[in-house]
Amino acid sequence: MTNRHRALTASLSSLVASIAVVGGLLSTTLLGTTVLATSACGSAKGDPAILNVDPRAGATIGEQPVKILGTNFRTDIGYTVYFGTKRAGSVTILDPQTLLAVTPQVDEPGPVDITIRADNGPAWRITKAFRYENMGGSVVEGLGEHTGPSSAKKQNY
Repeated sequence: MTNRHRALTASLSSLVASIAVVGGLLSTTLLGTTVLATSACGSAKGDPAILNVDPRAGATIGEQPVKILGTNFRTDIGYTVYFGTKRAGSVTILDPQTLLAVTPQVDEPGPVDITIRADNGPAWRITKAFRYENMGGSVVEGLGEHTGPSSAKKQNY
């Protein structure tokens, strides 16, 4: 085992605190959250697993691309992703390790579970994996108002 493999193993070990299989469900504590997954959707390479979500926060207005990082995502089926009870605007399979989901708009800030459902049945839930935040308006909000440095008079020196 190389030093790189040892470092990766130690890093993954620190992410996954516990794993248990009960009644066909896999329960894993990951990054301080509980991930539930039904078994068997995978391929000869093994069952899919969720490792991380990046970023873990975004605006309540939605439209935030979120990478769901894992292993063994099948590229021959689709996935549906929910942020809380709201369906993601789109989900793209970038490669067998990465799904890209676009967050939906929500009414209230706060943490939500992320649920990933494979078209062939299995599903994963990551509790409180994403946090919606009030991030204030957009760049064009207030355009044309005369406040701040843009309202200063030109000085000739």
